[in-house]
Amino acid sequence: MGHDIKTFKEAAALMLRVWRESSSFFLSIELWLLVLVAASTVGGFWLAAMGDAWSLLAFAFAFGYIAVRTVLHLKRILAWPFI
Repeated sequence: MGHDIKTFKEAAALMLRVWRESSSFFLSIELWLLVLVAASTVGGFWLAAMGDAWSLLAFAFAFGYIAVRTVLHLKRILAWPFI
């Protein structure tokens, strides 16, 4: 890495360049769906610990998304992002 940053302007320019290079990843719908699945899983565990039946809906969404995403990848509708 070893960036030789000496001024605030250089640091701001580097941060802007990094954001521009990574913005397509952070703005992708797949990332936000994965975040939603993670939140659904955590919420499902919380609801299950509280004894609420809504936990089944949260788990169904999480596992259903994983199954649907796998099928869409196999049918080549979605691209494999990390291979």
